[in-house]
Amino acid sequence: MGRGMKEWLSIARMALQFFTIFPAAKTVEWTERRAARTILCLPFIGLGIAGLLFLFSFAFVNIFASTAVVALFIVLAGIGLTGGLHLDGWMDVSDAYFSRREREKKLAILSDPHIGSFAVLSLLILLAIRWSSIYELLLKGSIPLHMFAIALVLPRWTAGWFLMTGQTAKETGLASYFQKGVTSSLKKRYILQILLFVVFFLTVTENKLIVLCLLLAIALFGTVYRRFIQTQFGGITGDTIGAEIEGGETWLWVSIWLLHVFVMG
Repeated sequence: MGRGMKEWLSIARMALQFFTIFPAAKTVEWTERRAARTILCLPFIGLGIAGLLFLFSFAFVNIFASTAVVALFIVLAGIGLTGGLHLDGWMDVSDAYFSRREREKKLAILSDPHIGSFAVLSLLILLAIRWSSIYELLLKGSIPLHMFAIALVLPRWTAGWFLMTGQTAKETGLASYFQKGVTSSLKKRYILQILLFVVFFLTVTENKLIVLCLLLAIALFGTVYRRFIQTQFGGITGDTIGAEIEGGETWLWVSIWLLHVFVMG
């Protein structure tokens, strides 16, 4: 195995260990350059989780008669595979935003390990909406693999792009650390990767309009969310990136359900 291949294997292991529950990189040395390159792995992490959720849902449909239980398992399995990493960001951002304090205090709340009531309420609402959308989709039949992939890959696209290009709210922290190793070459690779994924989704999906609508949906979500975090926090942090992934996934599940209702019938 060549040196370059070994390096990318180490980066993939780092991405697995950081973004999932799999301890794949205990012996790999973390550097700013490697950390930045793990951003390229984010969409593939989403693709892998999507594949596992699809297999789980297929198996559980044949075990449980209740569609509600299958939908709940899909939601919980998705959380379990990431170790709740991104949900922690969602809860912290919720606590900070609903505190209605000045920007500096909001940033301090993001770093506070304590959980407030707003965090709990926002978590329940987020998961209830996600579960409802998946439940309604399952009532119409099995959810195809490419829909799982779109729901989990697209939010990680925008999260990765935010990490590469967004202004950081603090000079320290995860977002700042990941961004320090970003180069113009890495950004170009990421754009090319996104274009290849778009081609892939358009190829495997029979109804191209669905894919185009979902691409538009995540673009809209990303634009609004980026403006929101800039206004509220002055830039990105690790927590705001996690919140984007969780919020974006739920937004896409709702979008997929609505498209099936109003477009596909």
